[in-house]
Amino acid sequence: MSKKIVIFASIFAFITQSYAGCSELSAKHSAPDPSTKTMKQIERWVKRKVKGADASALKECLIAKAADNPNKAAVAGN
Repeated sequence: MSKKIVIFASIFAFITQSYAGCSELSAKHSAPDPSTKTMKQIERWVKRKVKGADASALKECLIAKAADNPNKAAVAGN
């Protein structure tokens, strides 16, 4: 029983962290408003400004909300 609780708590913590991660990463790196940028502009900005593990996570978050993203309506939170 306690093993199930630990697994559930770990999954919950991971999900919570991933949702909070986008806004935290955007603030940490002073990211531009993605709704005013194209996907290519966001890719270039991330390549120039962000290094390491944060780069791919931030790029995915910003592109999901990009002005020209055809899947934008499907992104949660829009």
